Amino acid sequence: MKTIVLLAAAVGRLLAFQDEQTKQTRTFSGANLVILDNVNGSIEATGYSGNDVHVEAIRTIRAESAERLEAAEREVKLDMQQSSTTVKLYVDGPFRCNCRDGGWHGHQGYNVNYDFKLEVPAAARLDLYTVNDGVIVVRNVEGDFDIGNVKGRIELIGMAGSGKAHTVNGPVKAVFVKNPAAATTFETVNGSLDLTFRPGLNADVHMKTMNGGMYTDFNVQRLPLAPEAPERQNGRYVLRRGGATGVRIGAGGIEMNLKTLTGDIFIRDRERQ
Repeated sequence: MKTIVLLAAAVGRLLAFQDEQTKQTRTFSGANLVILDNVNGSIEATGYSGNDVHVEAIRTIRAESAERLEAAEREVKLDMQQSSTTVKLYVDGPFRCNCRDGGWHGHQGYNVNYDFKLEVPAAARLDLYTVNDGVIVVRNVEGDFDIGNVKGRIELIGMAGSGKAHTVNGPVKAVFVKNPAAATTFETVNGSLDLTFRPGLNADVHMKTMNGGMYTDFNVQRLPLAPEAPERQNGRYVLRRGGATGVRIGAGGIEMNLKTLTGDIFIRDRERQ
């Protein structure tokens, strides 16, 4: 009987949830840098030949009661601003604690997701970040990038810039139509790195995975690894390299750092696909 009562209470709470979805749109002119700091939700950005930044933001609220739904509408805000050629989009709410670790906290009795679709000038730089319940997909952008996720994948298709893409739980995939011209980093913890470049790539690549393999279509020369600082165990010094390696592709040049803990690393030649 106690179990039945508990289940009934749980069903009652589920039925009490309040849902609401709204959409915001906005256009910014003359921007070449877009910074989007999200918390819950996905981000999709597509480059095009125009000069404006078009923003579509779909907000979905799920709350435990009508009162908490009203609280979510009041407390969670999307701030959209332009300063000169920079557009900043920032999702703010009580889940951001402004802690030293940059985290967020607290159960508010509601969950607010923002799912973004952006159209941006193809040459724009993108700094895009989200944390929960979302993926980040970028298509046909030539500018540099800083892409950050925590619980979700990152997919970059038709890229031509340099930068960094990092997540924790999810794979990272990137396909370049023009090889990066400056230092570039791809990192995850639980997931693979699958990267496709144009022929003629010239890079010094440093790779590390603890539970996976490292593969490439390109001809490579092994780079010497710098020795790690000695570690003392049971009265002895131990040198460790783990699953790390370094290779030179082509003539070398730009630094490329690829790192995962659990997953494979692929460096593909687009002409061999």
